[in-house]
Amino acid sequence: MPPLTRERILRTAVAMADQDGLDAVTLRRIAAELGVHVTSLYNHVPTRDAVTDGIVETLLEEAGLPADAVGWEEWVRAFFTAMGTLAAAHPGAYAALQRRPVQGPRAAASFEVALGAFADAGLGDLDAYNAVKATALTALVVGLERSMSTRGPLPATAIEALPREGFPRFHGLRDLDEPDDPEAAWSFSLETLVAGLRVQVDRLAGAAGPTG
Repeated sequence: MPPLTRERILRTAVAMADQDGLDAVTLRRIAAELGVHVTSLYNHVPTRDAVTDGIVETLLEEAGLPADAVGWEEWVRAFFTAMGTLAAAHPGAYAALQRRPVQGPRAAASFEVALGAFADAGLGDLDAYNAVKATALTALVVGLERSMSTRGPLPATAIEALPREGFPRFHGLRDLDEPDDPEAAWSFSLETLVAGLRVQVDRLAGAAGPTG
């Protein structure tokens, strides 16, 4: 039997979450899957939260986010794309990213890069944090819908149940020639995010004035 390591435990947890959902991942189930007593896990992942933190770390490492200095827009686009890829690849484990903040240097490394990118663009520390937070919130929600789409067609509003005279715009959507394409909405979300951040960066950096 392979040695018990933190990495092996977390890979098991990710696979379990993808198969049965994040709430199904418990220390006892992980131990049973690995064929060890639950107390054997404690030196590696002492609590359920430690497992979730480890899942977040594992997914972010898999995402391959920028680790070296980049411009803020490049980081935003890379992060947004990476979250979508993770959501499709790990529809169950992805929920961990929405439940726990990043912990530890390995998980936080790319966010340090992002903070630096916005700082280099002229933002103060708080505004840089807010820019990264806005990016994370948008990307994580879009990723959630992506993860749902891996299980089948996304649920939609029952437009036919709405009276046409009261909801002409809704019914107009049914009459569109192009079928509903979630990818189009996800791409629109990214471009709207980038455009909004660009306005904020220009405004806030301009308000700060020259730093030299």
